Amino acid sequence: MATATRSNNRLDVLLDSSAELFSAGGYQGTTMRDIATKCGMLPGSIYYHYPNKEALLVGVYEEGVRQLSERVQREIAKATDPWERLELMLAAHVEMIVEPTAYASVIIRVLPDDVPPVRDDLVRQRDKYEVYLRDLVGALPLPEDLDPSLLRLFLIGAVNHIPVWHQPGGESPKQIARQLMRVLRRSFSCQAEEN
Repeated sequence: MATATRSNNRLDVLLDSSAELFSAGGYQGTTMRDIATKCGMLPGSIYYHYPNKEALLVGVYEEGVRQLSERVQREIAKATDPWERLELMLAAHVEMIVEPTAYASVIIRVLPDDVPPVRDDLVRQRDKYEVYLRDLVGALPLPEDLDPSLLRLFLIGAVNHIPVWHQPGGESPKQIARQLMRVLRRSFSCQAEEN
């Protein structure tokens, strides 16, 4: 699905306002009129940029994935060791979900299956981000009998579940990522000792 590019301030305001409203009131609970009011636009002006609310949601997802990807790239560039790079990526991801921006909140809360008309577009956006995790897990010196795809899914599931139990003022995202990596690495050392 073709969407607008961020080439002007009105589009920035439209995407930022949409992300804030989708985050606060949910995708289903937000109307195009709500978005137009927040942006200070006429409702019909939104359609200059996006043909419908679903396409606007894809635009918000694209911008959110772009922001998250840039952050992950900055973080993993700080290290060369594959384990350290994975830890940095996980810390950035944990921070994103325990202290979410409006964009990150939309990506976390609006599941692709909740919006069937653009499900495939949203999955493609999510997959663009998950490529980082796939590549980082693929670079690890893992036991040959371990499926890296399952490890990637295990990690993303564990990390995405953190908001359920994390308490404000608790462990920092870096501390959580470090503990996850300790558990992971120790489990591989125990497995090596058993064989």
